[in-house]
Amino acid sequence: MSSENVDVIVIGGGVAGLTAAISFARIGLEVVVLEQNNEFGKLIKGEIINRSARVFKELFNTEGLPESCIDVIYTAGDYYTPSTKKYAHRILPSGEKVGINYRKLIDELVRLASKERINLQINSKVIEFIEKDDKIIGLKYQKFDGFSEIFPKLIIGAMGFHTDLDIPPILKPPKTVCPALKIIAENLIIPDARVLEFFFLDIPALIWIFPKSQTRAELGIMIWKDLSESTSEINLNELLSEKIRTHPILKERFAHRNYIYYANELLAFGGPVKTTYLPNAFFIGDVMGHVGAVGGSGIVSSLTIGYDLGQSLGKILKEKGELAPEDFHESQQVINKSEIGKWLKKEQSSAIAMRKILYEPLKSPEEIDELWDKFKGFLENR
Repeated sequence: MSSENVDVIVIGGGVAGLTAAISFARIGLEVVVLEQNNEFGKLIKGEIINRSARVFKELFNTEGLPESCIDVIYTAGDYYTPSTKKYAHRILPSGEKVGINYRKLIDELVRLASKERINLQINSKVIEFIEKDDKIIGLKYQKFDGFSEIFPKLIIGAMGFHTDLDIPPILKPPKTVCPALKIIAENLIIPDARVLEFFFLDIPALIWIFPKSQTRAELGIMIWKDLSESTSEINLNELLSEKIRTHPILKERFAHRNYIYYANELLAFGGPVKTTYLPNAFFIGDVMGHVGAVGGSGIVSSLTIGYDLGQSLGKILKEKGELAPEDFHESQQVINKSEIGKWLKKEQSSAIAMRKILYEPLKSPEEIDELWDKFKGFLENR
């Protein structure tokens, strides 16, 4: 691959990386996407998203998310205390909150990227950044058994947490990164496929069920490890199995379950990183905290930041032919002060308050039931 005509290299072919690439390409720049896996968007992202988000209208030039990407329209969410004696019932905006088919969304983004003539490269693992005079000027990557170096005008890092690539130490990842399992399960017993379910546990942990039908759902479990040292040695697989055996609701839902997808994940709950760039390189997506710190969901926020960055920084690069340090600073301010940037900061404050109420200090299930009425309003009115 010749680096002479490459304007932008995007590392990572998930939703953030593909969307940023599409946005830069629409400015008229030459863009290459390097994805280390053998397919784009390999890690599943089960999300509850707003189908009418602005970024979908800009990406697809339609009224919102394509219908082909939508599995189910959710009407409500139920949140249970550890004892399950109390719960909160949150009514969702009519017709707006949907469960997506992540694979179809990725396919749609790949289709758009191909239409924009973006150079899409799978099985291409970035090994290291090439630095000179405190600037990232290029990168080295491996494709099958061959190694190459490339020197674009701009690098966009959208590789998520599951990468061996060292992020420059000056850019610190979100403070609170939590382990999780994400699973697709069949043969479930789901009373209402339009209702999301969340189960707080007697330790700082949560299990969720995102139905796809009355027999199929994404489920997950995660631990807020920052709230208790005693959780650091807990095995998530064993914890989930135990709760399915003993939990009064979960054991009914999953009595005859079959897992068809099962993967370890990392979720950022610490809020957005304030500065996400170095000269010639800008980092976006999960690894920079561009996800909601209450729910850990980041499709709309990562899509929006990736697209907006492509429009702001891309226009400058197209006009000037190169980028100056002040251009990076200006684009960072645009992100931080945007509607999505302000929302991420608000979510960070809400997340801290929520976790402290429930789990700091650690409380018994009975104690959580006693304070639930105070907490219930927060959940139902989000």
